[in-house]
Amino acid sequence: MEEQSRRLTNRASAVAAVAAFVTQPVPALDELIVVPINYWLVKKIAKSRGIDLKTLPWKSIRKIVWYGAAARLVANFSIGIVPVAGAFANSITAIALTEFLGQWVDAYFENPDSPPPDVTLEGLKKVFTHALDKKKAREAQPA
Repeated sequence: MEEQSRRLTNRASAVAAVAAFVTQPVPALDELIVVPINYWLVKKIAKSRGIDLKTLPWKSIRKIVWYGAAARLVANFSIGIVPVAGAFANSITAIALTEFLGQWVDAYFENPDSPPPDVTLEGLKKVFTHALDKKKAREAQPA
């Protein structure tokens, strides 16, 4: 990842994490803050590289931001009921989403002719299924 992109991603991740932690008691409030932070990150990375915003792959970026927001919302409703653990989990998911977005955008700028794969619901389903299968396999192995 390019140095300026790394700094911007770190800054956006930190702000998103704090916002998610503080707003955790109110369901979906953090998304009103984290989503604009993610769009700000894309804009700043593009600006730092001298890339016109009109040329960005907005369809793919929107998928990452909004699918990520939906996944975070589901996670928040499932673990968010645990007071302290919910706040930390909320922060971690905000960091993970922002980090993924920053890395995806940076990878796109590095090689626009061969961009990273698009995020799809089917792709996310495969990732989660693979992770669950690996966990089941580890649990099935004798100690």
